[in-house]
Amino acid sequence: MSNPAFIVDGFTEKLILGKICPGKPVRRTDLNGKYVTIKAIANKISSLIRLLNNKYYPIIIVIDREDREENCTEIIKELRQELTEKGHKNDDIRINVADKMLENWILADWSVITETEKKPEITDGLRGSSVIKKHKGSYGKTTDGVDLFTKANPSIIYKNSPSFKTFIDSLDGITCEYKEFDK
Repeated sequence: MSNPAFIVDGFTEKLILGKICPGKPVRRTDLNGKYVTIKAIANKISSLIRLLNNKYYPIIIVIDREDREENCTEIIKELRQELTEKGHKNDDIRINVADKMLENWILADWSVITETEKKPEITDGLRGSSVIKKHKGSYGKTTDGVDLFTKANPSIIYKNSPSFKTFIDSLDGITCEYKEFDK
């Protein structure tokens, strides 16, 4: 039986993951932004994994792509390589990258943003928080972001966001009520 823990970028992700899989540990790297290297993120994640003391598996990682030039697949590959070099080759680590940020998953269910304007054809890769702020007038990441995410339909997000689909699929084998929706 799995006993997962999550490692995420910051407070918004921590609050959202706490709602997705309640009762599971969620640790923050507090490292994000286009200028934070994957190596620095890997160093912090490695430390957090060690602090979890082999009590949790798998380790689900969710970071933002931000404005990095690399695509999500390249970031995952680089982060996995860095973690392998730090001694985590045999750990069950599932790496996920929101494209560009977790807010893009909210955009994928456009109905929580606006009913009057047409949804962008592709929502991954946009500046999600800016798009939300433009349509809502204001946007607080840790309040509005969590509220909008919990209102969004995961089935719609799954169909519209490749990075969210990858994340949900990475939860395979984990008991988490949130992921039980029609795919």
